[in-house]
Amino acid sequence: MFKFPTMTILILITFSNISFADVLIIDRIQKSPSINVPNRGATMEQVLSEFGEPEDKKGPIGTPPITVWKYSEFSVYFEKSWVINSVINKSSPDEKGPKPINK
Repeated sequence: MFKFPTMTILILITFSNISFADVLIIDRIQKSPSINVPNRGATMEQVLSEFGEPEDKKGPIGTPPITVWKYSEFSVYFEKSWVINSVINKSSPDEKGPKPINK
């Protein structure tokens, strides 16, 4: 008796998600793997000599002191004066990827 409305609702829910396509940061990175970022363990001096001055610097904050340098294509995270991670930045607000740092 209630099979038709239930099946119709399930079909509509299933197909409603198909029409949306996310732009993922990983897709952009895989298409252009030429984005060069600092390696883990590099010093601040090495990053400066290879990539130049960052557009923005945050920190040091906390214990151990964490500093973030933001470049146009990536951000570099330092613990004391050593790189602990490099993260590719979003190219547009619609791209899904790391959340921005708000301080």
